[in-house]
Amino acid sequence: MSFDSPFLHSYESNGKKVLFHSLTLEFYSSLEDVPSPATEQKLLKHAQLKAGEDSGIVMGCMFLSTRCSRDCGYCFLQGVEPGAMNLEEVDRGLDLLGRGPADLLLYGGEPFLQPELIKHVVRRVRETGVEINLSIATGGVSMDTSLVAELAAEDAFIIVSIDGPPSVHNPARPLRNGADSFAEAEKAFHIFKSAGCRVGISVTVTENSIAEVTDNFLWLMDHFKPDDMGLNPWLHPLKGGVANPLQASNEKILSAVTSCMELAIDRGMYIEQLARRVRPFVGKIPRLKDCASAGGRLVQVPNGTCGTCDCMTVCGDHGVPVGDEKALKDLLTSFRDLSPVNFPDCMGCPVLMICGGGCRYDAYHASGSLRGRWSDRCIFERDFLKWMIDRSVIFGRDSLIPKGGFRTEAMPMPVGTMIGEEKAD
Repeated sequence: MSFDSPFLHSYESNGKKVLFHSLTLEFYSSLEDVPSPATEQKLLKHAQLKAGEDSGIVMGCMFLSTRCSRDCGYCFLQGVEPGAMNLEEVDRGLDLLGRGPADLLLYGGEPFLQPELIKHVVRRVRETGVEINLSIATGGVSMDTSLVAELAAEDAFIIVSIDGPPSVHNPARPLRNGADSFAEAEKAFHIFKSAGCRVGISVTVTENSIAEVTDNFLWLMDHFKPDDMGLNPWLHPLKGGVANPLQASNEKILSAVTSCMELAIDRGMYIEQLARRVRPFVGKIPRLKDCASAGGRLVQVPNGTCGTCDCMTVCGDHGVPVGDEKALKDLLTSFRDLSPVNFPDCMGCPVLMICGGGCRYDAYHASGSLRGRWSDRCIFERDFLKWMIDRSVIFGRDSLIPKGGFRTEAMPMPVGTMIGEEKAD
């Protein structure tokens, strides 16, 4: 077999020649071991069928409020009309989620500005006995301790957005009332933790903070000892597709992400965004979709609109009335095959079965097509794969697994984030 295969990629790593196959995710020492063209087509067809399967709604995301107590310069909600969902909309969404298993993320804005809606969700989930994993993303505000106790009893996962120590966090995420933003976030973190909730920290990385992100990441691990951490270096465009002014460059992101990943591996810290790349590579388990928005996610925003992508729906794009089940079904179906295995331009890419296509909202605004690409993100994905290959050649693939393994009990969304991570036959 020659190198004519679009799925076979040659690397020089630590003085060795490495053959990596993007369909099998295997290393090969000789061309004789590489799958035949017929086998490659069988594997590709299998992946395409898997990508198109209807798994139902495996994740819900409710923007309980698009209002917020903070004024973060990188937030994609800039320009979105402030509003809040009502009980009828919440109940309609819970009806559509059914009995699960599914994840439900309560989001915003700041969801804790609508505590009665959160209580309603928690109590309905508990009383109906549905199999729903509840997560809430918050910047940290004053809250009712009885509500926190209910969340702990329901084993809710709380994600607190903290970008670093006060000197980093306060300029990036200022409170509108001028109070100490970091102090409020820190207080909220400890309230949830003391009540028995699983609590993670979400770190957004910008051009302003990326130079010191490794130090900030380590500081947050030591200071808070969270159950998991998020690392978000890719900033969504603002409403209308305006490029995010605080987006850092590819080169800086790769250096920052790999440095933080090395820390996380040594400390046994789980980073969901990076695990979605590392898990497929280490386990040789193709990941066909990066996000449940590709046909398995129900997003609701105020005023009775729903969709399948958080950013698109809240920004007024690709949304339908929540009561129109046919329109919603058609929308989910139209998004279901949004996987790189169905994109002709992705066939020759080494991360074909790892990246899952990245964020469709970002790619849509970069290319003008739901099936398009954001070239900067594509470059990063290929460079991150090269980093994984280099580390694997020297230390073995298992060296990419955090100490303690991929701790699924700490994962914020153990159903929705696994969509498309399927074992090929």
